[in-house]
Amino acid sequence: MKLNIFSKAVVISAIFAQVEYASAVEFEKLGNAVASALGTKSVFQGSATVDGKKVDYFYSKNAAGKPENYAFIQKELYQTGNCTHTWVMSVNAVKKTLKNIRVVEMKCNHAFPAKQPSFLDQYIGIGPANLAKLGEINNITGATGTCELTTKAVKRSITAASKIPLKM
Repeated sequence: MKLNIFSKAVVISAIFAQVEYASAVEFEKLGNAVASALGTKSVFQGSATVDGKKVDYFYSKNAAGKPENYAFIQKELYQTGNCTHTWVMSVNAVKKTLKNIRVVEMKCNHAFPAKQPSFLDQYIGIGPANLAKLGEINNITGATGTCELTTKAVKRSITAASKIPLKM
């Protein structure tokens, strides 16, 4: 079968599109990220209704059997493209402050600088009382969109943790 130049271009474009779509970089397996974010392999799963939406989460327990830390899987898509981002964010169950961010995957290379501790560590310790401080986060040039998505994901995690009852 002979393909004309236009047909070849379409086929090549389709192949590149599939390669691009399948090229998300996984930095850490999701299960490992959850265990690492919680600081234990003894992980429990729960769900709660937060602002009218079901939120699934994982948690660790303290010696008294109460939740110690929550972990939320956060996913974002940059603009309307297919630049995916996935994080696991852990929040102290009592203080409701962010403890840890694990970057699970990012699709676009421009986002990669936003997975460095030098960027992520500025979120650690943020809680409900100082969510307004998130407007003061230092963004990374060239990864501004990813930085903004990270901030949104942090806000969702802290908000969700603040609304989960500790009575388990």
